This record gives sequence, structure tokens and C-alpha cells, in this order.
Amino acid sequence: MKAKTRSTLTAIGVFLLAKVQWIYALLKWSKFGGTLISMAVSLSAYALFFGWKFAIAIVYLIFVHEMGHLVAARHKGIRTSPAVFIPFVGAMISMKEQPRDAATEAYLAYGGPLAGLISFLPAVWLYQSTGDPFWGLVIHMGAMLNLFNLLPISPLDGGRIVSVLSTKIWLVGLVVLLAIVVSTPASPIMYLILLIGAFSWWNRARESYRSDVLAYEKLKLEQFVAMVREWPKLTSTWALKMQLASEAEAAQRHAGEMRKWSIPFLHDKEKFSREKAAIDLRHVARTRELLLAWEHQPVLYEDNDPDRPVPSELLVQTRRKAESVIAQIEEEQTRNRTYYQSSASVKWKVLIAYVLLAAVLSAFMLYGNHIMELHPLDNA
Repeated sequence: MKAKTRSTLTAIGVFLLAKVQWIYALLKWSKFGGTLISMAVSLSAYALFFGWKFAIAIVYLIFVHEMGHLVAARHKGIRTSPAVFIPFVGAMISMKEQPRDAATEAYLAYGGPLAGLISFLPAVWLYQSTGDPFWGLVIHMGAMLNLFNLLPISPLDGGRIVSVLSTKIWLVGLVVLLAIVVSTPASPIMYLILLIGAFSWWNRARESYRSDVLAYEKLKLEQFVAMVREWPKLTSTWALKMQLASEAEAAQRHAGEMRKWSIPFLHDKEKFSREKAAIDLRHVARTRELLLAWEHQPVLYEDNDPDRPVPSELLVQTRRKAESVIAQIEEEQTRNRTYYQSSASVKWKVLIAYVLLAAVLSAFMLYGNHIMELHPLDNA
């Protein structure tokens, strides 16, 4: 198959990938309906261009790989969607809940390539028994698909595995894939993976900065809740209004003195100051709006006793919403802080398993390639 044709087919697959949510919604009329129908569509598409023999082999290899993920997820008690096949791209499943840590996510990721390795082992025996070079193609193709998935880039299985060791390794995977894309004719799916991988690495690299912003946001919300609790005790709101006006003026002046652009990492301190000023302005605007609404509410008393005012429902609801946001921030902070933490023993196990699996798949890929060189196949 010529490179131009392969690129065209992959472009079709990328288009279908962009529409995968629509496809999934259409096909989930039964538990396995989406899997069976999308599998049939992929099988027909591959058969149209490559023949039924190749189509059955590639769909089988992809299916077993995805079932490996599903079995691993089931073992960890994580609910997933059924597998959905995408012609010329592969297949995908989605997790309906997030794993509790990176080690659990790595366990799920290992399931695919490990099952993928097992999937093409019968082809080794079939080649030895029949001498048919087609089985060499199956071996090569199965090993290559699963080895590619072990690239240490976040959207791939390898990226999810090495995150237990260090997410900094994602940058190494990006450099390797970029070198492949630049040095060889690459399909559009390679560029898509490179783009998603770059976004994943960048988000992780900027996580520390985001944690600082979240911490300041949480601080302002806690101050807001504490202040609102004291409002019913106020005899006058004049001093509060003057304080809010002063804070707004200071935040606006501070924001105006800073540059409007910044270089990530190099200007993080200045950017953080700008973020704090923006949060301060939002805090003042929210407080002023609430104060105005609260002042225009009539004060109710229990049994008409002026010493027993009924708590303002407006203030109560506002505090609950703010406390809910604080809880969400704390949850995200805890997750960011602990998700990638693993013991040394777990890291060694993950590293050894990753290297061994990559080595075995590499050996089988070379073996399959050797068979094809001994028996050249018609690639027209």
C-alpha cells in the first residue's frame, strides 16, 4: 500500500475519532452492541482495502488488546465503557471513574500490551507448522502495535505506565515521537498523539503553579466565608464598604502595574501576582454584590423578638456554595499531591515489567520482520 493511500486512510480514521462521542452515543443501545457493530464496520473497512485475511487479523489483535484493558479494569473494580472500534485508528474504551492513583492506572495500562503479546503467540506456532509467511506478518504487526503503545507518552499505555516512575519521562517520549515524525513519513494519527501528548506533559509540568493559584483561591474563599458569618453582627456596613473599595482600588492598581504577557516558568512570580490581583477583584465584586442584595432584604425575627434575628437564607446559601468550592479545591489539591506518589518497591516493579515487556515485544517484532524478509509479501 502506498504511503499516500495510508495517509488518506489514517486521515479518515482521525475524522472518525473526532466524532467518536457521537458514534458511541449512537451505538450504546445494548451492552455489547457498540463493540459488535463498530467491530463489523472496522472489519469491513480493512477488508475493503487490504482483504479479509488481513482485516480479521488486525481486528483480532486490537480486540484482544482492548480486552486486556477491560479485564485489568474489572480486576481493580473500575467501571469502563465497552470497546468501540474506529477504522484505521484502532479501538478505545473510557473509564467511568478515575483510578485512585497512578499505580492503579499503570496496572490498567499494562493489561493492553500484555494481552496483545499473548494474542499473537499462536501465530508463532502456526508459522512453524505451516511455513505460511502471513503468520510472520501477524507476529510483526501484533508486536509493533503493542510496542508503539508502550511509547512513554501520556495518551498511550506507556505514558500511563511510566507516570508511576516520573511524568518527566513524558518529555523523552515526545522527543522520540517527534524524531520519528520528522525523519519518516508519518500518518496524521502520529501528529494527533504528539499534540495530545504535548498538552498532557504541559498540564503536568504546570501543575505546581496551578496548585499555588488554587491555594490562594481557597484562602480568599475561606476569608469570604468567615466575613459573611460576621455580617449579622454588624451595626453598620459603611466601614465594610470602604474596606472593599480600598481593596478593589489596590488590586486594580497592582494589576495595571504588571506586564500583560509572561514567559512560563521564567515569569511565574509576576504571573502569579497578576492571578492574585484578578482573584482579589473577583472576590471584591462578589462580596459587593452579595452585600447589596443582603442589605435590601428585610430582617426577620423569631417570635418578633429583636434579639433573635432569623439567619438570612441568602447568606446561608452563599456560605454553603463557597464551602462546596473549598471542598472541591481541597480534593483537587490532595489528588495532585498524592496521585503520582508510589513506594520505591512499586516503582522498581513497574520499571522491570516495562523494560521486559518492551524487550520481548521488540524481539518478536524483529522475528516477524525476519520472516517477511525470508518470504517477501506483495505490498501493492
